[in-house]
Order: sequence, then structure tokens, then C-alpha cells
Amino acid sequence: EQPWMASLEAQPSGLTTLDYQKLLRRGLRHVIANAAEMDITSFRSIDADVVFWKVTASKARLQELAERYNYSMPHSDLAYSDVGMKAPEIKNVALRAREKFVSERACDFEEFKSMDAIRLVMAELSGHVNLHELQSQNVIERWFPAARFDDMQKLTDQVLGWPLAESTTPFLPQRSDLDTIRSYFGEEVATFFSFFCTLVRASRFPALIAVVVIFLRRFNPLGVTICWENSALAVCGLAVTIWGMWFVSYFDHYVDMDKVRWGMDASSYFEVRISEYEPKYRGHRRQRFFAYMGRLITVTFLLFVVVVSTGIALGVSDKKAASYLQTACTFALSFIWGKIAKQIVKLENPRTQARFNRSLTLRLTFVKLFIFFVPLIRLAFLAPVSGRVCAPNAANASVATRDVAESYYSAPGFANNLQELGVAKDDQLFTNWIQTQRIDPSKNPIANFLLMLSTLDMDVANDLQKATGFAAGAADEEHVCFRGCFPKTCELDVEGSHPRLQCLTSCSFMLERSLNMLYFTHTMCTLAFIIVPMLQVRWAARREIETGGENGKAYTLLQYQEKCHMLASYEYESWGGSYVE
Repeated sequence: EQPWMASLEAQPSGLTTLDYQKLLRRGLRHVIANAAEMDITSFRSIDADVVFWKVTASKARLQELAERYNYSMPHSDLAYSDVGMKAPEIKNVALRAREKFVSERACDFEEFKSMDAIRLVMAELSGHVNLHELQSQNVIERWFPAARFDDMQKLTDQVLGWPLAESTTPFLPQRSDLDTIRSYFGEEVATFFSFFCTLVRASRFPALIAVVVIFLRRFNPLGVTICWENSALAVCGLAVTIWGMWFVSYFDHYVDMDKVRWGMDASSYFEVRISEYEPKYRGHRRQRFFAYMGRLITVTFLLFVVVVSTGIALGVSDKKAASYLQTACTFALSFIWGKIAKQIVKLENPRTQARFNRSLTLRLTFVKLFIFFVPLIRLAFLAPVSGRVCAPNAANASVATRDVAESYYSAPGFANNLQELGVAKDDQLFTNWIQTQRIDPSKNPIANFLLMLSTLDMDVANDLQKATGFAAGAADEEHVCFRGCFPKTCELDVEGSHPRLQCLTSCSFMLERSLNMLYFTHTMCTLAFIIVPMLQVRWAARREIETGGENGKAYTLLQYQEKCHMLASYEYESWGGSYVE
């Protein structure tokens, strides 16, 4: 019945790869035009090195496919007017009822959006051909859903317009613009935009807190002490935490509304199937084995992260160099885990791309947060204990305190404003502050736990221990131990009947430097991953235009989209970003 198949079977055994691919292309065109009943047009690129096939379906064909696949569509204004109603609205967003499409009542449904047409066309094509296999055999170079110029222009004008242009939303999309984003990108990306815009707008409260805190810390117009400043920071941290829990509950309301509005539960049938999926292994012991192996690899990698972080802390004596190296290793380990996690998820044999994305997102989130937090947790909690100094004068704690206080003055970077405050090294104010840094496991169970952990993270030759001459021994009956953080800047608190000394330690400054370095590096990497693919695509398009521009052909939007898909496709481990990331 198919002449291209007969010609393929009639070929001799010496059929070349090129002839084989030509025959399959002929058969593919036959299937699209006759079996799938779709329109197909072809044209060459501007430099004549690529042949494009543009596959489209007429409105009547889309209606047939929508009815066959029980595709859910929202009711139109005409359907509501027939029953004397208007589409209900929530915050100026129409919440239309949805129903499986029926051709005989086509006027009761809204027109097909670009995303609806792409889904229906892909569902029909997937029933006739395996595009992934055709691509692996080089019958086709690539395939991608193309955007229409009108839709792209509408998206640009309505959603991405600048304040000076005629735009409904300067800078950020509104809730009413999400339908335009959904019809262009799909529900998952539209949900991300919804989350992102809601988060930015709701972040005005923590942003206001941040501005106030930065202003007070920089200029200190109220003259607050370090103690009050630390208490205020703790209160701000608690307020932001409460705000975060409120935001999750607040946004869930919008997610539920969008799921109903876009019929996301009903569209699960049209999720993209993964070509590597093997149904025979579903529920098989092989799949359970790989699931256990994935957990084992994850735990092993977490232990490896701890070892690397500890090794940098122990092996690099220069603290600034250690901070830079720690940041570089953090990003390197994050990159390596991104590669490993993808292979683990593939072994789990997910059926659809959506399931693959969810599984990969969970694995990346947990481990990458661990990778980024381990060095910070070490600086905040373990470093003061692992870098402790222990004086051999447990019988006389005051003598040990005086010995440590005297040696603190020799530590590099020690607070130089004590003399301005009139506080000497043997001053009672200073020895009292030193006493607050004492580690006493008998009175503090948490300190005992940190001492136990710090035996795995012993910084034998830190600056303070070199200056004092005291090793990081055990807090036992023969030693009195103090935290390994010397004061960097101090001030006198004269409120109350007894003045006291308050200081910010070297550990606080190290933690702040690590956070700033991490923030700066992450920001630069994010900007690079946005700018580089834009330049790559523009350069490739410009080079193609210069190569083929002499023949008088126009450079179309479809050709530009092909370059975007080739150099910056929207998938994991590509320059174009991905839903997972």
C-alpha cells in the first residue's frame, strides 16, 4: 500500500546509508501527508545547507484530533451567553469551565491556541513515526515546535514590553498575562512565571527589612550596640522565615486556580514520552535495584562533599585563598552532581518527560543545597570549636583565661580599636569577654556534640593556635578550652550598672566573606548563562545571513528558531536553560 516501503524492500543488500535516508524521508513525507493528514511545506535555508519541513494542521483537522484524543478545552463567551451567564472571574482572571472537545459544538469552545495545536499535532505524529529514532539515524537533523510570528509579537508587546512602550505590564507580567505565556510556552513554564512574579511582588516585605538592616549596620544612626544588632538580625531572620511559610501557602492558592483554569490534570495524556522508556522493566526488580543504587550513590556523594570541604579547610592555611577555593569547589561539585543525577534518573526508567523532570529536580535540589550549605555550616558552627585553644590550667580557670587573653593580642588581624577604647590586654573587661568564649561541655550539651564532630574537622595550625602556642586539645579536667575566634572589632556597652565589652569575631567575618563570594560568583555565572547563548545565536544567524544573503533570499523567523534550538535549546544541560533548573 505504500510505494516507498516497496521500493525500500526491493533495494539490493548494498543499499547505501544516503539512499536509505532518502527513502525514509520520502516515507516520512508520505506518512505526514496521507496517514496523519497534515499539510507539509518545504524550503531551503538562506545558505541552502538545510531543508525545512513545516508541518501544520488545518482547523478542521485539529477539531478531529481534539475529539479523538478527548482533548479538554475551555468554554467560549458564546457558550456562557447561551445560558445567560458570564465567565466567572477571580482577581480579573477568567476561570472558565472546561470540557472534552466535541466537533458538533465547536462554537461552544474557545479557539485553539498555539500550544493546543502543537500538542495535538505531536500526539498524532507520535502515533505514526518515532521522531527520536529518525533523529538518531540522521534521517532528520532535529525537530522542534515552531512559534508563529504573530504569537511572538503578542508575547513581546503584551508581556515583555518596557515602561516607555505601550505595554500592559512594565517589567513583570500580571496574572492576566499568564494565558499568553501559557499559549506560547506551555503550562509548566507559565507556572514558573506565575511563581516568579508572585514571589517578586511578595518580596517587598523582606526587601524592606533588608534595606533597613543594611542602612542601620552601615550608618548606625540609633547608636545600637553589637548585642542589639545581633538580636535585631535574629528577629529579622525569624520574620523572613515566617514570611516564607506564609508565601508557600499563599502561592498554593494560585497554583490550584491555574491547574483548574488550564486543565493541567486533563493534559497529562499529552505529556512527551521519553524514547528510552522500556515498559518491560516497569515494576521489575531491575528497576528497584537501580533505585537502591541511586540512593547509595547519593549518600556516597554527600560524604565525598564533606571530605572535600574539610580537606580544603585543613589543607589551605591562607583563609582568603581557602574561601576562593571553597567557592570554586562548590560550583565544580554542583556541576558534577548535575551530570551524575541525570544518569541516575535515566536508570529509573521514567515514562514521560514530566516525570523525568520531577525526579531530577528533587535529586538536584537536595544535594545542591547540601553542597552549598556544608562550607557555611562548618564556618558557622564547627570552625569555632575545631579551631579552639586549650590552656593547661584547668585548676585555675582565671589564669588560663588571662594566658589566652594575653596571647590573643599576637593573633594576626586582632582588633586594633581596644586601645582607643582604653581596654588593655589584662583589663578585666577583656578577660570577661574571653570567659564568654569558653567551651564547657558539662554545662552545654550542644558544645559537647560539636566537640565530638570537630574531631573530624581539626584545624591543627590555624592562626590563633599559632599565636597563642596552645594546641586544640580536649576540654577535660586538665585543660580549659576557648572558641577559636579572636575579636576583630569591639565596642563598650555602658548601659546598665556594669559595662561590658562586645566584639565581632574573625569567624563572623570569614562567614560573611564566604557568603559574599558565593553570591557574587553565582550572580556572575547566572548572567553568563543568559548572555552567552544570546551572543552565540546572534553570531550564528549573522554568519548564515552573510553566507547566503547574496542569493536574495530572506532570513525567516523559522530559521532563527532553528539556530536557537541548535545552540540554546530549552532542555537540561543546555545553554538555553530548562524547566528543571
